[in-house]
Amino acid sequence: MDIKQDAINAEEMAKRLNTTSSNIRKWCIELEKHGYKFVKDNRKKRYYSVTDQTLLSNLKYAIQEKKLPLEIAAMTVIKGFDRNHSSSSTQEEHLFNEENNRELNIPQEHENYTKDVVLDTLKQQQSVNNKLLEMLDHYKNALKISERRRQTEQEQTSKQLKELEERLAERISQQINNRDKEMMDYIRQSQRQNQQQLLEIVAIKEKKQQKSFFARLFGK
Repeated sequence: MDIKQDAINAEEMAKRLNTTSSNIRKWCIELEKHGYKFVKDNRKKRYYSVTDQTLLSNLKYAIQEKKLPLEIAAMTVIKGFDRNHSSSSTQEEHLFNEENNRELNIPQEHENYTKDVVLDTLKQQQSVNNKLLEMLDHYKNALKISERRRQTEQEQTSKQLKELEERLAERISQQINNRDKEMMDYIRQSQRQNQQQLLEIVAIKEKKQQKSFFARLFGK
């Protein structure tokens, strides 16, 4: 366990960031999923440094101000931290050594040097934060473009489906009309055939009656 003297616990970190201890723990768990390491004691309780505070502050901003999902926000913040880590590692080593030697009555000018290093580190971190905000804005704009594209495609799909339904309904209606017309034509044709057959039957009967009449007439 290597806990610095100025390290703070989750409750104090929550006060500094104006949030809850529950949020701090939830954010830390997500950051750890992406490889970030926090200092812990023997009971696995986390302690936070100035660097941790900056990282968590960036994460809070990404979640609450930029409205990014926790997982995406954590990945973005970690990426920004990794970029800055190599350039600031030497300065962090100085800070680490200075903090571990406080019990040795460090001269006042050495303390001033340490403060200057802290300020330089914070300035570099602020530069990284600005770049990170640009990345977040770019990501947010990309999400908006993707959402507009999705909505456009959905509207086009809905329009195509509606047109297809209309064409199908028109085709069904046309088929029904054609079938009704064929049925009416069949009925009319049947009626004409029946009428023709009746006329033929009547004509045959009349012819037979006339033949019978003349036969009786001349037969007498």
